[in-house]
Amino acid sequence: MFEKFTKKPFTDRLKDTGFLLKHSFKVVGKDTDIIKPTVHMVVLSLILTTLFFGVLLSFFTGRYVGWGILVLLILIFILTPFKFFYYIRQKADQSWIVYNTVTGKDISYRDAHNHTKTQKSSLRKITLIEILMKYVGSQRSSKGGIGATLINLFLAALVEIWDLLSHYMIPAVVVEQKPLKELIPQIKSLSNNVPAALVGVFGIDFVGNVIGTVLFPIYLFIIIISVGIGSLLTSTMPNTVWTISGFSFSWVPVLIVFYIVFVIGAIIRKIVESTKVIYFTIFYTAIRAPMAITKDMRDELTHYLLMEQPIPQVTQKEQSVQQLANYIDQYLKTGYTEKQLKDFLVSKGYSARDVDSAFASLKNRS
Repeated sequence: MFEKFTKKPFTDRLKDTGFLLKHSFKVVGKDTDIIKPTVHMVVLSLILTTLFFGVLLSFFTGRYVGWGILVLLILIFILTPFKFFYYIRQKADQSWIVYNTVTGKDISYRDAHNHTKTQKSSLRKITLIEILMKYVGSQRSSKGGIGATLINLFLAALVEIWDLLSHYMIPAVVVEQKPLKELIPQIKSLSNNVPAALVGVFGIDFVGNVIGTVLFPIYLFIIIISVGIGSLLTSTMPNTVWTISGFSFSWVPVLIVFYIVFVIGAIIRKIVESTKVIYFTIFYTAIRAPMAITKDMRDELTHYLLMEQPIPQVTQKEQSVQQLANYIDQYLKTGYTEKQLKDFLVSKGYSARDVDSAFASLKNRS
């Protein structure tokens, strides 16, 4: 299915990611219920992040350590597995809302949640594979050598391909409402049924780790600043001082900054994941049921899938200016000067503004 999967250069992925984040909000604007699963995922992610840092705080201060251990065990053995199932269910809810929005139906988040309840079995299987892929991704070797490098590349590719595949499977499950084993052959055949207009979209990798790559230097700079602030607080907060290689600093501002960084990262990750859900649900619909998409949205969504700016409607006035620019271009090539042509066109009844616009249009072409 993804035999033609290739990773785009970083600059292209950054451009694609920015385009999709911007234009996905336009899709959300057509039905505000689309954003609700994103909000739910963000809230859970913030709760888990806050609990984790609460555990760290209890360990660092030496207070309520017993409660800290209990919360840590709950995080590891209950909430962490739960979050995978919760996130997949929310993505499925979002996918169903998007599908109904682009096909002209208005449903609520509750309607979507009730619908995906009937697909729990397939969604659980997707979740279990998701957990497995997270584990696989964590098994990259830190050893050197060609063998370890090849294994790491293979594991990285496997995780990215699964991320892509899972975002095709979610709309397939909620739209087709069939068991996963019946859908897999159908998903494999998608690449043979892509409309000519959408060739090149299939197998696209538009997010990757672009956001993390862009924000990492900013995060690193802020953390260094927090360590510097911590060094100034050693005398006022002596009980919170750490000394590493002879350098002493208070861990309080560092912990606060790390918490803020994790919170920002959690929010961005969920927005990006929702963007992928929206994108691939629309793409799946464009392949499986293109005529079901409402007529007034077809052109707009095609540009969205192709990551192209919609072609603006050209007014009669703009057409006239373009025709005049073509006329000027022909005469400039025969040796007439700009001033001669301007004087001649004004004498023939063209307005000075239109003539200037035509010349400006010509300059923009070059």
